[in-house]
Amino acid sequence: MTDTAYLHRIEYFRRQDNGSLVCEHVETVDDHGWYIERGAQWKDRYTRGCAKEFLARAGAPGGVYSVAVWRGSTRVCTVGLHWNGTPLERVNYSTRSGQ
Repeated sequence: MTDTAYLHRIEYFRRQDNGSLVCEHVETVDDHGWYIERGAQWKDRYTRGCAKEFLARAGAPGGVYSVAVWRGSTRVCTVGLHWNGTPLERVNYSTRSGQ
């Protein structure tokens, strides 16, 4: 049995040509990474890194994404991300902590 103390829901919305957002992917993770450091800057950076990894694994198309992280009914953060559609084998993980 695993401890689910850090269960999060991550929602991936892709911006459409008409400006609307459509939820294309949702994942549930048990991850405490958002709490390693305090502050919005760390949460944003961590979310972008997680999102790049997930979108690469999912083979998601390029575009502008809004990525929302939830812990229960509390929103942890929401970030905007320009995703270029890079396949997993080409993702540079050294950029995980950057934008």
